[in-house]
Amino acid sequence: MRKLGRAALSATVALALALTAACGSGSHKPAGLPVPVVNLASLDVGNLTTQPKYYGKPTVFDMARQVEAMRMGGYIPLPVQVDPEVKYPAQAMGVTVRTFVDFASQAIHSRVAADPAVLNAAAKGFLSGFVSSGKSDEKVSLSYELENIVLLFTDDKSAADAAQALGQADFDATPGAERIQIDKYPAAYALAENSDGGPVRSWYATGRFVILTNIFDSVLGAIGSRDLPKQIGRVQRSLDVIPPALATFPATPVDQLMEVPVDPDGIMARALPTFADDPDQAGMPGVYDRQGGLQVVQGPDEVKLFDDAGVDRVAWKGNYVYRARDAAGAAEIVAAHSETSRLFRPAESPKNLPNAKCRKYIGPEFAANAHYCFVSYGRYAAEVSAGQLLDAQQRISAQYAILVNAH
Repeated sequence: MRKLGRAALSATVALALALTAACGSGSHKPAGLPVPVVNLASLDVGNLTTQPKYYGKPTVFDMARQVEAMRMGGYIPLPVQVDPEVKYPAQAMGVTVRTFVDFASQAIHSRVAADPAVLNAAAKGFLSGFVSSGKSDEKVSLSYELENIVLLFTDDKSAADAAQALGQADFDATPGAERIQIDKYPAAYALAENSDGGPVRSWYATGRFVILTNIFDSVLGAIGSRDLPKQIGRVQRSLDVIPPALATFPATPVDQLMEVPVDPDGIMARALPTFADDPDQAGMPGVYDRQGGLQVVQGPDEVKLFDDAGVDRVAWKGNYVYRARDAAGAAEIVAAHSETSRLFRPAESPKNLPNAKCRKYIGPEFAANAHYCFVSYGRYAAEVSAGQLLDAQQRISAQYAILVNAH
């Protein structure tokens, strides 16, 4: 089964994020590169906020679970680290659901046919999950997709029990499914969706984690063929690489989750909030370390760019903010992400913001925004997107003002 979908925001968490944000103000001058003279009052920001919003500790447990998932994302190997072939984003544009705390999320429901209520009941002790995904070719029709969804549980036994129960629920809800064996990992509950090139999935417990590996080969699917040894080998590669990395994750004790800061470095505070305005951009706002940021941003050149620019934090709130090593690193991110090509042509930058760059996507239609704008201030780089150019211009102007006004 291959279903595309967008996740509905968790109302509890989204509301909590909005209500617990306390506005702050202040300014600083970035070091390094010359700072353009920008009169913030002259910028067209529409009705958007120009002040950062700071977050303290979680106010509801679901928020704490999301924060733990964001932390966990920094310990999951990238798809390209599992298989060097898988170096392209699973979706060419837009934002994939990464963190979730309920099996009704599209993070699971777009991949598994079982009723979310059945899955929730089968996953006693489930805390939160993170999606790591990529594909092997820029063209979906020529690629295989590698998806590893890591589920965190309260304890080892809950994870071990859930792996089998979730696998059984998956199997029961998948017409024509066949149980298969991962010889190196006999404890994995694995299945092939059907006999004509459909996905292969595995549910495998390791410590407090369950790894759901989902493999779909578009070429095999198109010709209605199956190559189980190849698909099983791809699953096994994930199970060789991911468990040792997860073993290094310093999971927060359950009774301390509410004490973990939502945004410890104030990076998400600097991001313009548009996540509720664009239904095409699914997922929860969050902040990630370098590894987690690469899970979210992806792209074959991003690892080198992050290294060159010294990126150590990435925030997403409908728009991105990157914290680089210094102002030169932030400018490098803007230069790289704003490059034009046969699919992107230059677009007019907003008035009175001379260091902003914009571009427009002119390729085949897809479910994401067409206009993108970029700017940097000090060690921070930001990028926004919108369906209409004016919206993108207003968003990058407001985003720049937030960066200036942040502490």
